[in-house]
Amino acid sequence: MTILLTGATGFIGSEVVRQLAAAGQQTRVMIRRPSRAPLLAGLDVEPVYGDLTSAPSLARAVKRVDVVIHLGGRATFEPYPRLFPTMVEGTDHLARAAAEAGVGHIVYGSSMFVYDGSTAIGDDTAASPALAYGRAKLDAEAALARGTEAGGPTVASLRLPHVYGPQSLLFGLVRHRKVVFPGPGDNPFAQLHVEDAARVLIGAALQRWSGTAPVADDETVTWNDFFEILTTFAPQTRVVRVPRRLATGGAAVAGMVLGRRGPTMVSGDTIRGWNLSLQLMPGRLWSELDLVPRYRGVLEGIPACLDGSVAYRWRHPVFDRS
Repeated sequence: MTILLTGATGFIGSEVVRQLAAAGQQTRVMIRRPSRAPLLAGLDVEPVYGDLTSAPSLARAVKRVDVVIHLGGRATFEPYPRLFPTMVEGTDHLARAAAEAGVGHIVYGSSMFVYDGSTAIGDDTAASPALAYGRAKLDAEAALARGTEAGGPTVASLRLPHVYGPQSLLFGLVRHRKVVFPGPGDNPFAQLHVEDAARVLIGAALQRWSGTAPVADDETVTWNDFFEILTTFAPQTRVVRVPRRLATGGAAVAGMVLGRRGPTMVSGDTIRGWNLSLQLMPGRLWSELDLVPRYRGVLEGIPACLDGSVAYRWRHPVFDRS
């Protein structure tokens, strides 16, 4: 089996690559920015240039591929028109190219932001995005589903929660010993360590699991709980609270300026997203893949991230202008 991975040099994608390479899995990695390719140096993978806005490059990338793990796209909380070309239209291009190449299965890294946070989330909870990012993810899921209905690859859409790890934006702030959080922090928010996110994506690929499901660890916590555990293990970390209304207004203005330079995580939707209630009820995905989370909750996952941050040098793709 040959697996193609899009978004291979991103936060979650790079962990998926490492796990696939460690397992000896034949893997092709699609890379748009060659300057980030050294992040995968030393791994036994086949690199291929590809861009989600270029249908011909995608047709070339999927040749002789059995399964695609699709993590590529503009993963920011920006207005929908900025997300559409890669996240929605690019996913549609990929689905069409995969169908024409005879790809059998696509695993899509979707998001729990397809929900509005009005109720606890289960396997059958209806999607109703409150953010442009969630709307774009849901539209990408729909593009993949249309491909399946037309006789294309089967699809697994895994709706991921907040994924954290040594390379995440959050732990980048932790390494600088200051985390700014917008809002009271009393909202429950599902979490998943990046190693487990990679494991569940790979499991769905290898087992060709199809369907749509939210997935997280076993213990949903509030952000206040998260930061209490974080500062217990890393007491030098300051958590600075900013009133939600002030943060939303400031981020909206700053986002318009920063967005002219390229992708940015600074926006009003970012603040709204952090303050949604995303509580996941026990679901079917882990058991159907015969897996359990390695880190069942943040009490185990946060110290592991601090271990991984000791000698870690990383620049998140959103801030990497090279």
